Amino acid sequence: MNIYKTVFDTEKDAKNYLLKIGVLIEVDKAIIFSKNTVAVVYIGSIVNKKETKDPKKPIYNKGFAIDIMSSTKDLDLKEYMVYPVEAYHSFYGYPKNAEVPK
Repeated sequence: MNIYKTVFDTEKDAKNYLLKIGVLIEVDKAIIFSKNTVAVVYIGSIVNKKETKDPKKPIYNKGFAIDIMSSTKDLDLKEYMVYPVEAYHSFYGYPKNAEVPK
């Protein structure tokens, strides 16, 4: 399996791009995973731990984060790929930083 960690400007931008490259497909007006997509996890906004001083007033990183698990080796995720120093999510059985290498 191949794990991709991504950040898009918005959730809508993410869904549109994932549809465009075939990670998601539309069938009978429903959006579903393609045959090569194992999982798509909508993480959302991520708290910037370094900048946040008061937990009641979190400061978020820019963008909308999504993790993807796919059997496809070379998804064209372009500038949306990220390589976090500290990942916030992992897929069961895989370490947190198991993303596709740069």
